[in-house]
Amino acid sequence: MIGRLTATTLAAALAVTLTSCDYGQSATPPPFTPSAAPTSVSTPPDPSASAGVAAVDAYKRYRAVIDTLTRSGGADVRDVPAVTTGLELVATNNQADTYKGRKIHSIGSTQVVWARPSKIGPPTDGVVVTVSVQACLDTSKTQAVDAAGKNVRPPGTPTRWLDNREVKFVDGSWKVANGRSQGAKC
Repeated sequence: MIGRLTATTLAAALAVTLTSCDYGQSATPPPFTPSAAPTSVSTPPDPSASAGVAAVDAYKRYRAVIDTLTRSGGADVRDVPAVTTGLELVATNNQADTYKGRKIHSIGSTQVVWARPSKIGPPTDGVVVTVSVQACLDTSKTQAVDAAGKNVRPPGTPTRWLDNREVKFVDGSWKVANGRSQGAKC
């Protein structure tokens, strides 16, 4: 029995030793490994950075609405108030009237090559409400045509535009408030 007890004791000791050693090859950690407390500290989001991203997204929605308006010959203006405010709302509605009056429409879509916040207004009570967005637009795949389908784009019209727009946070959403484009290599 002593021989048997020694063999049993030796087997038990060996089993304990083998299961408690981890040579870095085990997929399972030892059963009583204490967990480390997280060391990262959470920082509050930067209102300027999030406002810049939101304003650029709003600008891209605005460009899509303008494309819809021009392709429809000025008839489809239903989304214009959702993406514009102030002077830009007035200017966009005037553009729609001009397209309808001249019976012209566009074919194709303007490509936003890049868009970025160029100036972020100071936070008021922790909230940024004005962001200037600058974008490079490519109109090489668009065409303005009359009712007969004849191209009405004047010769020499640029196909690359540097667009500068002021985007404001109004009534819970970002909207383009004002701006202008100029032909430029961008």
